[in-house]
Amino acid sequence: MSSGGPLRGIFPIIYTAFHADGRIDERGQRRIVDYLLAAGAHGLAATGGASESAKMTLAERRALLELCLDSVGGRVPVIMGCTAESTADSLDLVRHGARLGVRAAFGLLPQGQQHLQGDAQGEALRAHYLTLGEGSEIPIMVQEVAQPIPPELIVEIHQRCPNVRYVKEEAPDTGHRVTALIRAGGDRLEIFSGGANLLDDLSRGAIGAIPGSIGVADLSTAYNRHVQGDRSGARRAFNHFLPLSHWRRQFGLIGAKEVLRRLGVIEGAYLRPPEGQRLDAHDLRELDEIMALQGPPY
Repeated sequence: MSSGGPLRGIFPIIYTAFHADGRIDERGQRRIVDYLLAAGAHGLAATGGASESAKMTLAERRALLELCLDSVGGRVPVIMGCTAESTADSLDLVRHGARLGVRAAFGLLPQGQQHLQGDAQGEALRAHYLTLGEGSEIPIMVQEVAQPIPPELIVEIHQRCPNVRYVKEEAPDTGHRVTALIRAGGDRLEIFSGGANLLDDLSRGAIGAIPGSIGVADLSTAYNRHVQGDRSGARRAFNHFLPLSHWRRQFGLIGAKEVLRRLGVIEGAYLRPPEGQRLDAHDLRELDEIMALQGPPY
């Protein structure tokens, strides 16, 4: 695997390709990896929530990670998702990834603890991330989605265990969260956003983004031009990404997979059951018009 150097740039989640019966489509999976690398991704993020990992056994997740790493072949650094039913399971997944050459691991609290609030949540977060950070050879990334964590708590965890050094920030007010984390932690924390507001997040101090598997060419170009100081070029690339990004927000994963299907990357826009998401004729017509007017890259 690729090693050394800081993690920076666009690290899209590798969606999982499935057959219609729910089995992992190995050929489709390799095509997704190649598609993302051709789009200019600076790294890749395997076995995250958008990879539908929660619907997989631990053995399937290990096998999927191995498949993704083999497909990447050391061309870019790979990070991994490790959210599981227990901290022990998460740590086992992280150690497996570290042996394979994964560069960092991100995750939420164990699934049975994600409902916790207040002091109970704080204690659970401390215990979980400190166990991962102290037990892992690779850096750990605190993940925030719907339930933001007090910035001071993340800094405290980092101070107690410097191996917990990254944040995957996807709270609704991502930009303000990035600013608050930097104010609380200075240069001690390194923050990735979800990419939906990439240029604002970068200007606030984020070091990159972990988006989904579509729009990666635009986001990678926007990141590169931002780093080069080409603000207008970065804005043009990011603005090209916005129509498709806005459309898919209402559907989540099924909308993005439909784009990949249309591009010939995967054979079908299949989610592993239970699916829970559908596109109707109106949705598909809207996508027709957006893709025709927007034009590639997607």
